Amino acid sequence: MDPVRVGVVGCGAISGIYLENSKKFDAFDIIACSDLRLEAAQARAEEYDIPKAYTTDDLLKDPDVELAINLTPHLAHGPVGIQILEAGKNLYSEKPFAVYMEDARRMIDLAERKDLRIGCAPDTFFGGAWQTARKLIDEGVIGKPVAAFANLHARIAPRPTPPNQKGTGDYVSFYRRDFFRYGVTWTHDRGPYYLNALIHLLGPVARVTASAQKPWDKRLAMNGELVDVEAPTHVAGIMDFENGAVCQFLMTSDVWSTGLPHIEIYGEDASLRCIDPNWFGGQLYLRKKDSDELIPVENEFGYNDNSRGVGIADMSVGIRTGRPHRASGEMGYHVVDIIQAMHDASKADRHIHLKSTCDQPAPLPEGLEDWTIDV
Repeated sequence: MDPVRVGVVGCGAISGIYLENSKKFDAFDIIACSDLRLEAAQARAEEYDIPKAYTTDDLLKDPDVELAINLTPHLAHGPVGIQILEAGKNLYSEKPFAVYMEDARRMIDLAERKDLRIGCAPDTFFGGAWQTARKLIDEGVIGKPVAAFANLHARIAPRPTPPNQKGTGDYVSFYRRDFFRYGVTWTHDRGPYYLNALIHLLGPVARVTASAQKPWDKRLAMNGELVDVEAPTHVAGIMDFENGAVCQFLMTSDVWSTGLPHIEIYGEDASLRCIDPNWFGGQLYLRKKDSDELIPVENEFGYNDNSRGVGIADMSVGIRTGRPHRASGEMGYHVVDIIQAMHDASKADRHIHLKSTCDQPAPLPEGLEDWTIDV
């Protein structure tokens, strides 16, 4: 299969793992990278042997680029994604798909009108732990799923910038003032990992309600600067899935963690403890109805290391063969809808029935080797 020719828009810290992993996939080939700062694109191109380094406008004019990966900051995902689609390129966006529903809807409509594909991170649900969890659920090991729990306790407090992130403007900005803006808090930043994982395991969501609060008007950012808190930082929600399962959902940067599990799925016959959805691999545990013991579950699938980019490989195969891709724009749009609805439900003091939905991603086949994807 002729690899899809890809360009990267945004050469900040996260671009490194995409550029590194792209060398391992045959389904796509990164031929260009771009940034608002041309010198940043040139540095990445030299570091990873990428043939072309551009400004963003110039990359989008290159007829050889078929698909553009949007790795810009959160608040730019919508506007830059629209720019990519208007240029006639397929789009794969880092999460969140967009901050505002208007931008997300415009991207979906643009792609349909121009017959383009959209994909959206995170693709961690391709990971071995998540594929194993999906197999257990699909095979009825836990019985009918009736409930779920999703939790992130991750207090934002002053700490030194990690040595490997020094000098990367996007990281420093993120943990300064920007973090406490709408669209950049944990709900938009880490929430999509949890929501993609849950949709992969249980399917789409039908209804939500939530309480979205900001306990303080000012907070110390990681760099020690006292900044204004402009958006809710503690979001506690309830999600009713289309299959009938109910999920408790909590994203907060306001409390200290006590070690609660990140995600658990509860069935009529057993409960399944999953891993942090920021990761591809890790230890699953099963608790059956006739035992108090947490039983380790053997991982039966590949993709257990940091495999970011597998969603792009899967999308590239879809472009070439016509089959649906798993980390779809529709799922990215549904995730933005869920997050927006939680904030709106809190303001309106009511449940919100979602207007969006998406297909549950197809599971990966067993025996698939790392850095390959099924056709």
